[in-house]
Amino acid sequence: MLVSNKYAKAGALCASFLILLSLSGCGMKPMAPVGEGKSYTVTDATGKKVTIPAKPKRILGNSASIDTMLLSVVTPDKLTAATDADRDPNISYIAGETVDIPLTVPLAGLSMEIVTEAKPDLIVASTYTDGRELDLYRNLGIPVVVIDGPRSIDQVKEDVRIIAAAVGEKERGENVISQMDSALSEIDSRLSEERGKKPVVYLVSQMTRYGGPGSMFNELLTHARIDNAIALAGGVNGQATSPELIIKTDPDMLFVSTDRSSDTTGAAKYRDDFLANPAIASMRAARHIVPVEDRYIYSASQNCVWAIKGLANAAYGPIFDMSGEGQIKGY
Repeated sequence: MLVSNKYAKAGALCASFLILLSLSGCGMKPMAPVGEGKSYTVTDATGKKVTIPAKPKRILGNSASIDTMLLSVVTPDKLTAATDADRDPNISYIAGETVDIPLTVPLAGLSMEIVTEAKPDLIVASTYTDGRELDLYRNLGIPVVVIDGPRSIDQVKEDVRIIAAAVGEKERGENVISQMDSALSEIDSRLSEERGKKPVVYLVSQMTRYGGPGSMFNELLTHARIDNAIALAGGVNGQATSPELIIKTDPDMLFVSTDRSSDTTGAAKYRDDFLANPAIASMRAARHIVPVEDRYIYSASQNCVWAIKGLANAAYGPIFDMSGEGQIKGY
């Protein structure tokens, strides 16, 4: 019998709570951060003031985008674990940097077992994380800093600032943001030369409720001077859009994920089934199907400026030079 993700997550939290109780009952002391320097306080995205006892040396993130932002301001030896997605060079900018990090955070996210083994002196999580889960880690004495799950470039910049402050590297964070701003200026300047009608694009994604207004993808399309068919159909992020509405918007092209051998979620099958729908196959856009790298479609880090260029190239042709594409760092 299948169990919903909600109940599975609740069960995992209960199990973690029992582990915490057993550790406390055995007289185990909370994990004491080991760092260097004096303590300092950081205000996270929820407005919570978090005291960092010392500059952290064993940092744990709970998503690929967080790890990517962390490695823009600290060296890989400061990360005590890496996510599965970090290690995939087809979708990650930090695959090479995380190859020697022994612990792996699975797609399902952090667990008490991983946290206990990693012994972090700082956890960075997003607003998408269950607050009860974060309280478990706080009860172990681990500082927890929360950033926004970004839905805009401004939020990415603020996330970088919060992370940089949390790890004691504010200057590096500002260097990252400066590089983002330079890239955005270049993008705006080049796209201002495009005078024709904006291309209309529909994203074919297994994440059927992703991509509308209110999503990072919609933000990236806007900066790439591309109209989003989901927005034109009246859809919003978190809401499924029917094929009938998409047909009505008559997009110019369909963006689909580029095939990759590391796909374990059935994304390619979903795409093929979607395109096989006779109603979709009869659309004008079905004759203009454009494969796009997942690192552009699902970008939620400082490297989103590369995603904007990549999406613009997919829609307009190679108007941006991508030869220097790579992880943006502040050091």
